[in-house]
Order: sequence, then C-alpha cells, then structure tokens
Amino acid sequence: MATTPEVTDGVKIYRASAAPPLEESGAVRSDFGDNTELRDVAVRLASSECSQARLLVHQSSDEGGMSIVYLFFKPNFPLFRHAHDVNSLYVVVSGTVVGLMGEKTLRPGDCFAVKAGTPYYYTAGPEGVEVLEMFRDADTATVIYTDENDGRLEEAQDAVRSNAEAWRQITSGPLYRANAGTS
Repeated sequence: MATTPEVTDGVKIYRASAAPPLEESGAVRSDFGDNTELRDVAVRLASSECSQARLLVHQSSDEGGMSIVYLFFKPNFPLFRHAHDVNSLYVVVSGTVVGLMGEKTLRPGDCFAVKAGTPYYYTAGPEGVEVLEMFRDADTATVIYTDENDGRLEEAQDAVRSNAEAWRQITSGPLYRANAGTS
C-alpha cells in the first residue's frame, strides 16, 4: 500500500496525512537473522509507543523510482546498529541525531548518506528527531540487524523503561502535528 498522489496538470502531490504506516506499506522488510531477543525489542521500539514511520512516497521506476520514508523517534530513542540493502540518504527535519556512529551530532538541515550494507546507529536527541529517509529504484528495502550491537539492546530496554511515561504523552512528531486536520 502506498500513498495515492493527487495529479493536476502533470504535478503529483503526495499528502503526509494520507501516508500509510510503514509497517503496513510493504515497502520495508526487517531481517533479524536468528536474534529473536533483538527482534522482540526492535518490534516494541518500532511501535507508536516509541517511534513513528510512514511511507510518504513510493514510486515505480517508470514514475522516477523515489521512495521517501518519514521517521520520528521519540526523545532518547536508541536506534539499533543495522544496515540496509539499498543506498539511503537522510535529512534531519527537526530535533537532533546524537552519536551517529558513536560521535557525530546532526541538526535540522543536516544530511547523511549510508551506502548499502554499511551498519550504522544513533540515538534521538532529548527532543526526539524527525528524519526523511530516501532511497531509489527499489520495490522494497530491507533493514538488516547486526549481531554486533555493542550494548544497544540493553540501552534500548533501559530507554523503554526510563521513557515510557514521557513517550506516551507524545502522540506524533512535529511534522504530523503541523499537518493535523489538513488535506
């Protein structure tokens, strides 16, 4: 399932309000290998309790082949070390990415590119982070979780325990709050 664009005189408009949840779109798959403990924690972290993901655009090759995913990670959300099977480009829309690859902090307007097969990770800053993830010429993208999480599993479990109450109060990211009730 993908967003159906509005078409006017050759211009296509993809509405954020019509974007399906990423897990329902079929555009992204997860590969945890045999690591069931990691899968269980990652599935919980991917829930709306901790983060939000929507498929904003998913074009066929004939339409241009672009896919854009909206990701909102709530404050202090620890993204697991993982890789993708496609090249990806990210734009930070709001908040901060803290500790990209252990040391870099990115702010709104900063971008980063990750080559297919390259493991990476980061943590959302204290206000959370919204990013747009873009990839092209792929019907689906696979998120490949690595076994080398260097304590990220325990960090994620601690983050869920420490932030559960605060996260329940946050129902959507700034982009979706700004778009509420519009069409």
